[in-house]
Amino acid sequence: MDSNTFELTLEQQFHMQMMERSLDLLSKEQMQSLFLETSRLLMIKENIIKGLMRDKILKK
Repeated sequence: MDSNTFELTLEQQFHMQMMERSLDLLSKEQMQSLFLETSRLLMIKENIIKGLMRDKILKK
């Protein structure tokens, strides 16, 4: 696996900067809600990756 796989692309870095700037506009409640939704989506992503890996292993 390429070491760049674990780095953000320029587009992703730009998107992160935009998100950082927009955090100043959010209330504490909005940040908490965003954090929880982000955590939930990361867990779903992890489940999808695990499922795809499991399917790939079982098909061999």
